[in-house]
Amino acid sequence: MADHRARSQAEAAHFDRLAESTAEIWWGSVTIAGKQRLRRRARMLAGELAASADPLVLELGCGVGAFSAPLLDERPALRLLGVDVSTRSIEIAAERLQRFARARFEEADALSLPYPADLFDAVVGNSVLHHLPLQPALSEARRVLKPGGLLWFSEPNMLNPQIAVEKNIKPIGRWLQNTPDETAFFRWPLAAALRRAGFARVAVRPFDFLHPALPALLMRPVDRLGRLLERVPLLREITGSLLIEACK
Repeated sequence: MADHRARSQAEAAHFDRLAESTAEIWWGSVTIAGKQRLRRRARMLAGELAASADPLVLELGCGVGAFSAPLLDERPALRLLGVDVSTRSIEIAAERLQRFARARFEEADALSLPYPADLFDAVVGNSVLHHLPLQPALSEARRVLKPGGLLWFSEPNMLNPQIAVEKNIKPIGRWLQNTPDETAFFRWPLAAALRRAGFARVAVRPFDFLHPALPALLMRPVDRLGRLLERVPLLREITGSLLIEACK
C-alpha cells in the first residue's frame, strides 16, 4: 500500500505540473485529429450507455476534462463524476465544464475510491489504467460498480510501434512527458487480468489508427482507411489503442 501511495503522489505531482501548460498538447487533445479521436471514443461510450435511461458514471483519471467534454457533448444531462489525483487538473475540469449541471469533478485516488460498493452504473476512462497498478485498479473499479455495471476504457496498445518505443526507451518516454511508472498493454494478458479481477463478458480489441499529429488535410482519408484496417487480421494488432469492455 505504501508503494501505491508513493506512486499516486508522484503521478499527482506530475500532472499538476502539466495541467496548465503542455498537458493537452502532449496528449494529443488539441489537434484536429486528436479531437476527432476523442469524439469517436465519446460516441462509442455514449452508445454503450444508451441502454440506461439515467446512468451514474464514474470517470477515472479525468484530468482536465479532455475526454469528459466530448462525452458530455454527446449526452449533456449525463450524471458524470470525474476523479483524478491531480488537484489542479480537477480545478480546471470543473471550471471548463461547469455548464453541464449534472457533472461533478473531485480529487480521488483510483486505487482507494471514497465511494461505497455497488454505486455506479459504469466506470470509464481514457488512457488511465496504464498509469496504475493494474490488478488493484481493476479490483477497486469492480467494487464500486453495480452488478451488471459497465467497465469501459481506451488504453495504449503495446504492439503499436510508436507506443512500444516510447514506453520501453525511457529517455524518449521522458521527452514525451511519460511518467516513470506508466506502461501500455498487450490485449491478451489484459483480458486475462480483467477475468482475474472477476469481470464477465470481457472484450479487448484493437482500434484506432488515427494519429493525433496527422495534418487536417489527410485526416479524413486516413481515418477511413484506418477503420477498414481495424477489421484486417494481423494488421489490426498494431492499432494505437485497445478498447476494453466488460461487466460486473
